[in-house]
Amino acid sequence: MSQDSQSAQELSLSYEFQVPFYDLDGIQMVWHGNYVKYMEDAREKFGAKFGFEYLHIFNSGYVAPVVDMHLKYRASARISDVLQMTIKYIPTRAAKMVFQYTITRPKDNALIIEAETTQLFVSRSGVFETSNPDFYADWKKRWNIVPNKKH
Repeated sequence: MSQDSQSAQELSLSYEFQVPFYDLDGIQMVWHGNYVKYMEDAREKFGAKFGFEYLHIFNSGYVAPVVDMHLKYRASARISDVLQMTIKYIPTRAAKMVFQYTITRPKDNALIIEAETTQLFVSRSGVFETSNPDFYADWKKRWNIVPNKKH
C-alpha cells in the first residue's frame, strides 16, 4: 500500500515493507544498521516518485553524499513485521537535501525509528557546491518548494 502527498510545502512518500530474515541480528531483532539501509531505500523511492533519482544527480555532474544523520531508536522490529516507512523532504534555501523519516509498525502503532539525514552536493571532481546547482533549483521550482526557515 502506498500513499503520496505533495503541496507547496511538503513532498512525502509512505509505503509498507516486510522485514526479511537476513536483516536480523543474533537476538532475532532487526540489526540497528539495517535501518540506515531502509532509509536509503526510501530515498531511492522518493527520487523515483518525484523525479530526483541519484542517476539524475550524477548525470548533472554531482554526487550527493550523506554528511549528517540522526537516528532515534524507539522500538525493535522482528522477523516478518510489516513496517511503514515515511520519508519527508524538508525544504531549505541552501544547497542541501534534508529528509525526515519515521518507521512504524502499523499492527500495534509502535514507533520504531525517527531519523533525519542531510546530503550536500559535490561535483564529480570533488568540490562542494555552495549554491543550488541549476538542476536542483529547477527541481525545486517544478515542485513549488518553499524553504523551511529552520533549515
